[in-house]
Amino acid sequence: MIRTIFISSVLLVLTGLIQSTWFGPIAVFGVIPDLSLVILIWIGYKNGPVEGPVAGFISGFAEDCLSASPLGFHAFVRTFVAAFSGMLHGSFYIDRILLPVAMGAIGTLLKALGATLLFLLFGTKIQTYGLVDRILWIEVAYNGLIAPLVFLLLGTAKRLLVTESNRE
Repeated sequence: MIRTIFISSVLLVLTGLIQSTWFGPIAVFGVIPDLSLVILIWIGYKNGPVEGPVAGFISGFAEDCLSASPLGFHAFVRTFVAAFSGMLHGSFYIDRILLPVAMGAIGTLLKALGATLLFLLFGTKIQTYGLVDRILWIEVAYNGLIAPLVFLLLGTAKRLLVTESNRE
């Protein structure tokens, strides 16, 4: 379990750094896919309600330390999304297309919901998504579209990213 959390956290931090530095050229209206969120959704789903949220918290806290957001913002949002995907552990069979698309899109909406909850609690210092804002819906579509490919690639690293007791 500890090895899975460590490797997952390192992967999530690295993909967060990569997406913030290299994904600019593929931005659509200034929106880039949240690769680390899609990876976190897969990790949470495959490992259940413990490893995913812990890795989400650690990687979110690292992102908080490197960004201008309030300390704990990304840690909360990532933990929130990973907890929901972890609750689905073992509930569905992941097909190659439809479920990854749905999980990527719904995970992005959960990210927006988590940010909105923090905004309601702490006020205007937190940037959130507007429900009718095109940025949210472009990110939902982007993450839904990349999810099948990301899930397929992560399946090849299952031995490193999934705790042995959760492997199928």
